[in-house]
Amino acid sequence: MNLGRLGWCAAVIAVAGWRSTVASRFAADVVIEVHVLDAHNVAVPGADVSIVRGLNDVVAHGTTDDAGRRRLAVPRSTDPVQVVVRKIGFTRADEFVVPSRDTIVARLVLHDAPQALPAVTVTAQEDLKRKRFHVDADDIAASKRPIVDALDVVTKLRPDMIYPPQGPGGADRCGLFYVWVNGKRIVFPPIDAGLAARASQLRRAARATPHQGASGLARVPVSVQSVLSTIHPEHIEEINYAGCNDFSVDKNYARNAVFVTLKPGVAFEAGRGSYVADATSYAVGDTGNASDSAGVVPQTAPASPDSLADATPPRAVASYRRRVLGVFDAQSGDPLSGADVVHVETGTFASTTNTGTVSLAFLPEGTSTIKIRKPGYADVTMEVSISARDTVPITVVVSRP
Repeated sequence: MNLGRLGWCAAVIAVAGWRSTVASRFAADVVIEVHVLDAHNVAVPGADVSIVRGLNDVVAHGTTDDAGRRRLAVPRSTDPVQVVVRKIGFTRADEFVVPSRDTIVARLVLHDAPQALPAVTVTAQEDLKRKRFHVDADDIAASKRPIVDALDVVTKLRPDMIYPPQGPGGADRCGLFYVWVNGKRIVFPPIDAGLAARASQLRRAARATPHQGASGLARVPVSVQSVLSTIHPEHIEEINYAGCNDFSVDKNYARNAVFVTLKPGVAFEAGRGSYVADATSYAVGDTGNASDSAGVVPQTAPASPDSLADATPPRAVASYRRRVLGVFDAQSGDPLSGADVVHVETGTFASTTNTGTVSLAFLPEGTSTIKIRKPGYADVTMEVSISARDTVPITVVVSRP
């Protein structure tokens, strides 16, 4: 009889222990409520949602329902994770959050992809240039090689940025000598001692073959290498390179330079590198205001799908952000396809379609300087305003020199 009671007590204790283990496991998880909208504030169903830790470690994945929502559970952590949303016909959207609360509501806005406009006419030369001198977040995440930092991105994925082919008639020395991050040139950054030692070894080795000279990283200033080595690959939106014959960015030291554009919410400081800035305000505790958290609203209790409709209004992108610019030949009046419209501050650009038009959704709000360039035509530099009061399509006429 006593043995039976002991067995029954043991069973009760085992069940209680199992329930405690399950409860603690679920208590350790954080629920991320993802709400996906388009630029017109309309829910986007069937969007692919991933929660990514680091560059490409997917910890949760799913698709949005008819209301554009998806709930995903991830392990609790004080380190930022990335909410990545993709859908055909839209550019990808990213948002960094810190999964330190029970529930986080993340609202992401998808923008129409350039492919949604009329078919783009791209010459073989322009396509080759973009493959050599441009890399974006999807290219980096899809890499089969280990990528540790932005220096790895350049050396492994786009080596032509380091030692670009010399164009015909180029008198200047081509290479990678300057670095810009989010539109600002980084000058006199702290030097990485390990990179400096490696550069010294490469230069000494190059002296053994003076007829060839230094090549590869031996030609890149240690200051540039030091900056790139502090930028995390998962923080990069895109990198563009302007060579010695590229005058698209009208600033000093804008040739032979890489322009690194970081994702929304990511900042950069020389010596510290890239870091998630917006997520720190709502990572732990009650600091920060939910309405100021760049579209990510932390909550202390799980929110039901019905309650999301009454929460803080989502961060939608107004239609004026997609202001249209058209480029036309001054002599014939015909629309010009394949003309690059370049944001001078960052080097980001888009090309006109076969109707001569391009969406300016890639420009930030406010006034920006752009340069319009097309082989065989004189460059045009102008200022463009993106605001609710500036919605009229822009017409630009370019002439042959």
